[in-house]
Amino acid sequence: MNNRRLFMKNGLLAIVGIASLANGAKSEAAPKAQKWGMIIDLNRCTGCQACVIACKAQNKTAPDRFNTKVLSLEDGHYPESRIIFTPIQCNHCEDPRCVPACPLEATFKLPNGIVVTDWDKCESYGACVPACPYGARFLDERHGNKVDKCDFCLNRLEQGLLPACVESCEANARLFGDMDAPVGEFAEYLRRKELTVRKPELKIKTSVRYVRSRKGKKGGSL
Repeated sequence: MNNRRLFMKNGLLAIVGIASLANGAKSEAAPKAQKWGMIIDLNRCTGCQACVIACKAQNKTAPDRFNTKVLSLEDGHYPESRIIFTPIQCNHCEDPRCVPACPLEATFKLPNGIVVTDWDKCESYGACVPACPYGARFLDERHGNKVDKCDFCLNRLEQGLLPACVESCEANARLFGDMDAPVGEFAEYLRRKELTVRKPELKIKTSVRYVRSRKGKKGGSL
């Protein structure tokens, strides 16, 4: 079993006491009590897929299964059309619909805001998969159809590192930090009034937020 699913046994439930997160302006020293969040600036995303590759390498998900993807949307008409890229993943909702969908309480939300799945409890019912309105969950057939998804790279956070997708983004389109005590560029972004979420029509508060593309009428495939 992948070690990142063993956090319950390794005492990582609260994920507290992380000394620092690397990578300069993306985040700085973290306090003892965090509420982790991510901001994705679609104006910076180039669609390079580095985040997808880094996530795949880090989490070793099943073939053709990904914890993060990058959607592409053609905006406008030739010769003035352009492609807008939108990275997507688990949004770590404030009130996640996947949690009550699980009859075994195998999926739940940590105090730091991250929604996780305990593979020791998961019996592959899969009820949480369709309950997610973002399609972020999937069954891993290699491990008896246990449910997998993004967990903000919990094992990396415990080591004081950034999520793999954030660290690999050369365009700095992904910013990560403590939403309750933001610092640096993450804090600047968090104050922006134009921040939005995926599928805003659902009116779900999430820990992953977006800055829409300023170019193009559609502003990104949210």
